[in-house]
Amino acid sequence: MTGKILFFNASDGKGIIITNDKKKIPFEVGEWDDFEVMPSLGLEIAFDLHNNTPTSIAAIANYVPPEKIIYEEKEKEKVEHISDTHNKTEEQEDIASPEDALEENEDAEEEFFEEEPEINEIEEEEEEEELPQREESVTISLNVHKAVDNYFTIIEENINKRKLYKKVEGRLNYLLVRRFLWTIYNNLSEIDVHLINPQIRALSIDLKAMARVYDDFRLKTKYPHLAYEEVFLSCQAEYIKIKNGAEQTVARLKSLKGNEQYVGSALKVKKEDLAKSIDSEEFELLKNELRSLNGAYVDTVHMMAELDERYKHDMRILKEFEKEYRDDFYEIFARSAEKYKVDLVDILSAQAFILDDKLWNKAKFSKAVKAHFQKASIVGEFNTRTYLKYYLKPFENERMSDEVKKLSDLYEYLCSIHKEYVLILVNDSQDAMEFESSIKIVDKHIYTKSFIDPTKALKWAIKNSVRILIIENPLLQIHIETFLKNYQKYILSVPKIIILGEKPKSHEYPITKLLSKNSAPMLVAKNTKELYFETKEKINE
Repeated sequence: MTGKILFFNASDGKGIIITNDKKKIPFEVGEWDDFEVMPSLGLEIAFDLHNNTPTSIAAIANYVPPEKIIYEEKEKEKVEHISDTHNKTEEQEDIASPEDALEENEDAEEEFFEEEPEINEIEEEEEEEELPQREESVTISLNVHKAVDNYFTIIEENINKRKLYKKVEGRLNYLLVRRFLWTIYNNLSEIDVHLINPQIRALSIDLKAMARVYDDFRLKTKYPHLAYEEVFLSCQAEYIKIKNGAEQTVARLKSLKGNEQYVGSALKVKKEDLAKSIDSEEFELLKNELRSLNGAYVDTVHMMAELDERYKHDMRILKEFEKEYRDDFYEIFARSAEKYKVDLVDILSAQAFILDDKLWNKAKFSKAVKAHFQKASIVGEFNTRTYLKYYLKPFENERMSDEVKKLSDLYEYLCSIHKEYVLILVNDSQDAMEFESSIKIVDKHIYTKSFIDPTKALKWAIKNSVRILIIENPLLQIHIETFLKNYQKYILSVPKIIILGEKPKSHEYPITKLLSKNSAPMLVAKNTKELYFETKEKINE
């Protein structure tokens, strides 16, 4: 019959079988005949049933039917009979004829060779049970130089694929700005779902891909043991084979430990049963079962000892291999890493600059973003620095957390790299050059840009940050009122304004300084410097 183990208690050796026709039959471990597999919940089994008592219980794969056992016993008797006959023949050697002796010898040889295949089978089975031959050391599959070269070849390929980024003029330190840059990306895309066009999306995907390369590189350079494992040891075929074998040995030991505990419990129960049945008819049967269980227990303990010894041996040669090449690897890897670190950070910073620039240039023309800035009272240029200042505003009067401190440091960095210009718009190119030259003489750190074309000036101002606007009135190509109206329409920030000439009749912005049309360039430069640094102090407050 067949069924499954529905319940089994290892403490008392009792359990319940549920048959395929849903009948529940109690059983005891004394009827368990399978020493390859121990009873466990859900195990599919086969057994014989006598007087509603299961006997000869075993896992289906290991079950031997009674008829086969009877057959094997008959075969055993047959072999014993042949052996007895052979012994009798030897005793009667002195009276047997030479011809009879020869025939008997031939018969014996035939019987021997008929049994030989079975002997060979047994030997093969025994060989399969033997543990594999031990390695005395680990053979290196890939030398240190080649393993390191293979890793940095991938780094170099990623750098070469993006070498055009090195020609980009601007940089935005990705290591500082990365988290806030992705905050901006996500927030702006939520404000205006149409803001992220295919170009911006492609830039973001490529930046993330390069960032993953850098993050892996940074981890390996920061933690050399990690690089050693992933770059060198993972390439060693024999090392991996032995290491996997050691892991399998641990798993096997855990399994055998469970078997040992189970068989030990079963032995205890069986000994108690045997002690109670000394005078019963079942004594011999229980004695044989105890002997079998004891044999299984001894085999289990022996196998555990062998596996434990093998595990210790394997771990020893693995550690010896690791130690042999570790220092060489650390030195070669660190030397190679220095070559690529600068290029990786430089390309990431160029990618961050372009993505940031494209995002804000698109945001400047987004009605949804403009409306959000006005509603939130965000004042300033459409850029990361302005948005970060607004983002930090709620934390001004609070004690800085580590995260806010990092953002404050980022703000300082953005202020340090952010170019703010003095935009000069006049009618004559000679005047424009003189104003620029005078301002540079007064303070060489003030950035200036001059135009005589109002349209070009406005387009340039959209893409850059203007702190002071110097504008001649009247302009030959456009009314100053129209220019200031368009400036307010397309540019959110409000610059300080110096008018050279007449005061506009109506204007959208307050006029900061009103100077004569014929003011000397040096006078204009001094007034510009005064306003420039006054504005900068207010911005940094």
